[in-house]
Amino acid sequence: MRDIVDILQFAEVVPPRHHAGDHTNSIPEVHDGDHDYSSANIDNGFGESLEEVYDDGSTFLDLFDTDEYAECMVNNLYYPFASKEEWEVADYLLRLSLSMVAIDEFLKLSMVRAEMLPSGPSWKCQTISSIHPTKSPIRLFWRDPINPLFHDKLDFIPRRSLQNRDSAWEMQTQLPRGATVLGTILSSDKTNITTMTGARVAHPLLLGLANIRMCTRTKLSSKAFLLAALLPIPNIMVNLDDLEAYFEACADSRLNGVHAPFWMDRLLADPSIFLTPESLHHWHKEFYNHDLQWCIVVVGAQELDFRFSISQPTTGYRHFSGGISKLKQVTGRGHRDIQRYIIGLISGAAPRHFVITICALMDLRYLAQCPAPDDNLLVCINQSLLTFHEHKDVILTLGTWMGTKRPIENWHIPKLELLQSITSSTRKVGALIQWNPTRQMNNNDYNLQICHHLYREEKLRRFAIATSLKSHSASHDPDFRAEDALEEDGLDDEDEQETNDPQMALLEEMNHTRVATNYFSKARQMATVRRDSSIPYPHRTFVAENTAIHLNYNPSRTGVKVDDVSTDFNLPDLHVALSGFLQRDARERGIVHGVGGPRRRPPINHLPILPFDRVQLWDTVRLQQTSFHDPSIMLPAQTVHASPPGPGWPKGRRDTILVNVDTAYEWPQSGLSGSHITWQDQYLCYVQCLNIGPCDSATGMHVLKRAKHVDGIPIGSIIPLRQLCAFISIIPRLGDAADARLTSATSMHYSQDFFLNKYFDKDFYYALHYATTP
Repeated sequence: MRDIVDILQFAEVVPPRHHAGDHTNSIPEVHDGDHDYSSANIDNGFGESLEEVYDDGSTFLDLFDTDEYAECMVNNLYYPFASKEEWEVADYLLRLSLSMVAIDEFLKLSMVRAEMLPSGPSWKCQTISSIHPTKSPIRLFWRDPINPLFHDKLDFIPRRSLQNRDSAWEMQTQLPRGATVLGTILSSDKTNITTMTGARVAHPLLLGLANIRMCTRTKLSSKAFLLAALLPIPNIMVNLDDLEAYFEACADSRLNGVHAPFWMDRLLADPSIFLTPESLHHWHKEFYNHDLQWCIVVVGAQELDFRFSISQPTTGYRHFSGGISKLKQVTGRGHRDIQRYIIGLISGAAPRHFVITICALMDLRYLAQCPAPDDNLLVCINQSLLTFHEHKDVILTLGTWMGTKRPIENWHIPKLELLQSITSSTRKVGALIQWNPTRQMNNNDYNLQICHHLYREEKLRRFAIATSLKSHSASHDPDFRAEDALEEDGLDDEDEQETNDPQMALLEEMNHTRVATNYFSKARQMATVRRDSSIPYPHRTFVAENTAIHLNYNPSRTGVKVDDVSTDFNLPDLHVALSGFLQRDARERGIVHGVGGPRRRPPINHLPILPFDRVQLWDTVRLQQTSFHDPSIMLPAQTVHASPPGPGWPKGRRDTILVNVDTAYEWPQSGLSGSHITWQDQYLCYVQCLNIGPCDSATGMHVLKRAKHVDGIPIGSIIPLRQLCAFISIIPRLGDAADARLTSATSMHYSQDFFLNKYFDKDFYYALHYATTP
């Protein structure tokens, strides 16, 4: 890997791309985006042309075509397998978690022939000498990893951006003309190689390129970080007396004992720049090891576990039915799942100043993960730190900072100290989240035959990529009709994403990663379908403003009487709500319908006559949005439930959504302006209103209150489905102690006051933050 590479064009300035919700002032920087920077003649700003032509090198497919069996692949692309089907069977079996003995036996079958596949970068072993005796030789395993699928996701033209900030541009100015920095991202963490057979460990070294665009590099399905080496952890036998004296002398001088750092001879190397804060170990583990433990002590393990257990489950997210105090081997995702709910659940049971302290650290954590930080956001991060320091004494006062036997009365917490460097590091290297590698490691991959095993895995992957690339154009059907595909799949499954980018589609296929369905793309396909086709009209999938809405192809129930719906869902005002909607819509078709009604419910002497008596019902609807900072990124669709009482749900199941009731506002740019919180039910939607109140001073979350008529009946309305904006999470306000009679199926039904949970989703958090921050 070279530190400096030659490029065809040296510098280019592109206009800034404004993201949704961007309220910052104009700045002389540009955002990192997926732009085409090709040009016929680029100069360096001094009238000198920087265009230079270089000879072509060998591509991934060139190497594949020079394999010793390339001639056999001319007539059979999948040689040494007889067909594509035979290759798929072999590939599937080889990827199973079989023992090495079983794999070796399988490879001896005449059908497999895996050892004849084209080879890639081989693993190498190097013995490292040591001046100290070791229990076993120090062996370093390494290779030259490559990934051929990022050829159009790389940037080689230096330009100043919010993601690069100051330090990268300062490095660029020190390089000769015609050169740019090709940054590398290295990450490592201790991993067990064997279990109960010597307890061997190593540090897998993951390697990534900084000039892979951030939206691609940070996706787990991209696998942009490749395993480059296995760093050994030697057991060195030394004189402990001498070693202890050495470290004591270093400690007296406030040194860490490293006398020859690896970067001392590297050009432009500065540890304060390249050792960036890391979200998993610095932020999420700080929360789990400290913040959460403080909450458990203050609220009580039993009470906090109960509050988590009675939270209503959300499709696609973890539900802690057994609480959180006794969790073992919690991953980073588990840390984030707890963070979604902890603030709302401790409110009322913990002292106000304690809640403010925990909330300040949570705000800092969310703001630090922003992919497009600006100066205003850094000010907010510093303000969150200041709020924490102003209130942190309450943690010591309550005795919650515990050691193994007694409370700790100091703040010697390294992870807390590292939080102080977030803003300074962001100013130097840009968005910190872009430097965090997305790992998908399995300790079962590392065993006594590790290199042989990984080498075989790489051969399978390279063969799959090459055959997919070569067969991609041949498999494209020029006579493809959108209505045929839509009619065939019915649009009622959680299909994998249909992307217009063949490279990203191939990445997802190669990595066997299940990704979110792109309902925006499906809606565009729907728009091209003829009205006289077999696809139902109005379309089940459509886009309303910035939200894609999808209903299953088949309703949950058909031909249901309106009277039965009113009874099943316990909606005594359903007939009146339907009649009112039809009257308003007849007077002014296409209006944006409001939510709510008068406090005093009009008497119902007899039910209004409707022009229909039966309806179709959908128990679920799916809402999809784009990323707040990058509209080109599709977020996973969220399923919204609205079902009558049934097994496991004695009061029915109803999720919460945001509804647009004013055309002057548009989510997410407008925040909560022009919106109401509602209980979702159906297509038209019957919704029940929750009034939005002021923010709670401790949690910083809006307080919601169920809207009711004077007689206690919830205020309901009928609105078109396209007025739905987004799925949201609300948390019941449980007070000092949660009612022991509540369950996860009834806690929402019996509660009257709620918190609007801004921490449930980072994009929702950013929408509220930018809408309320001056």
